[in-house]
Amino acid sequence: MTAKNIPRLTNEEAREIDRLLHTAPGSAAVTRLTAMETVRARILLSIEHALLAPGDKLPSTELIAAGLEVSVITARRGLESLVEDGLLERRRGRGGGTFVVQDPPRLEDSAVQAYRADEQAVLKLIDQRSLMECAVVAEAAMNASEDQCRELEELISRSAQAASWHEHHIPDTRFHRLLAEISALPEVPVYLATYEELLKYFVPYPQEKLEMGRSHHQQLVDALRRRDPMAAIAVTREHVAALRQEMFFGLHAPTPQEPKVTE
Repeated sequence: MTAKNIPRLTNEEAREIDRLLHTAPGSAAVTRLTAMETVRARILLSIEHALLAPGDKLPSTELIAAGLEVSVITARRGLESLVEDGLLERRRGRGGGTFVVQDPPRLEDSAVQAYRADEQAVLKLIDQRSLMECAVVAEAAMNASEDQCRELEELISRSAQAASWHEHHIPDTRFHRLLAEISALPEVPVYLATYEELLKYFVPYPQEKLEMGRSHHQQLVDALRRRDPMAAIAVTREHVAALRQEMFFGLHAPTPQEPKVTE
């Protein structure tokens, strides 16, 4: 269930896409953080906005690494640094693991500050993703086979069965990468570079808040089955536009109705 037919880039092509992406609106202003800093920022923001509550148990380090798309070593170092800062604690024995402490201190962390400073850049990245993804799904609607539609639905089902955001994130990103493969557009590598740049700014959410995104995905598959590119574009625009309210900067002023999260 991977986008195995997307052409592999040479090192020179990958460097050129990176150069172009980081001179485009949005990415040009994105702060370059280390992978460990992104782990810290994303977990800290989840704690700050009570998406990870005091006493919550975090998934395994391996699952966190997969969900945040970093190495296991990087994830472990990020978690250890948060243990040292007093936000997380390790418990041994049966039922042990890594937990949010009962009264987590509020840190003025440089990685979190960098995320907040990138708000306008991330908003432009959302616009870039919307534009590119609309082209991807329109083409996918003309190409998708029934087998590919069933494969997309299996990824939706795996997301729904996930025990945590990190576990959900794996089939969720595969869903978007498979759509890109189905489109067969030559610009797919550039689209994926933008998509993956934006992924760095997602924070882990409780699983129950992800239903809206899965509903969008199913509507998209239905549009692909009908060979309806306009319906696919409409769903995609709604799906991506919702990120403006659902990413970390949209959580600063909570509303009475809790946000639904897409990816």
